[in-house]
Amino acid sequence: MKLTTHTVIGFPDLQTSEKIVNVLARNSDIVELQIPFSDPVADGKIIASANAVAVRNKVTPQICLKFAKKITKKFPQTRFYFMTYLNPIFRFGCVKFMKEAKEAGVKGFIIPDLPVEEAGEILHECKKNDLGLIFVIAPNTPDARLKKIAKSASDWIYCVARLGITGSQTSFGSELKKYLEKVRKFTKLPLGVGFGVKSKKDFQQIEKAGGEIGIVGSELFRVFEKKGLKGLQEFFDGIK
Repeated sequence: MKLTTHTVIGFPDLQTSEKIVNVLARNSDIVELQIPFSDPVADGKIIASANAVAVRNKVTPQICLKFAKKITKKFPQTRFYFMTYLNPIFRFGCVKFMKEAKEAGVKGFIIPDLPVEEAGEILHECKKNDLGLIFVIAPNTPDARLKKIAKSASDWIYCVARLGITGSQTSFGSELKKYLEKVRKFTKLPLGVGFGVKSKKDFQQIEKAGGEIGIVGSELFRVFEKKGLKGLQEFFDGIK
């Protein structure tokens, strides 16, 4: 099973952020680079606070593009995706953003507040620039929408393990297996599972339920705040 990790560019500052990404990239198959935003509606307190810090540090999409270009060259074996919300994309300009993201070396976008019904322009620009568009689905996503997402998605699909925001407690049991089996009826793309992933046991349960990618985010922020960069490496050593 593949490992996806998450960080906010510019948290706690750009220099330390790069050091964090160095650790993530050495230990992950995929790294989500979140572009700081003032209203990250899908994120819980921990990641929302990190966004607020990065926003105060005046980390802009332009800075994030330069950051990504540097880090993707340094770690060509790791796939990097921008995680962002719609507002920064439209303020920057969708056509320009996708073109520059391609030049920066990222593989695509994860946009939690993008409904598939309104994804036309972004989907077009992603395809034009050979970028993946990772749709986020939840346990209550209706079959009709799953069918639309399956036709539009590329690379993999982000399956939220439960309703709500990032960072809270999640149970990865029989309900997850039923959920992933439902999604599997509509797509052959790899299924990534996130929201509440904290331990080696969680990854084992996700794999047992049929997930091919385990996504860990908030827990990395907790570990870093308690134990720093050394703690992050210890976390990865513990889940391998």
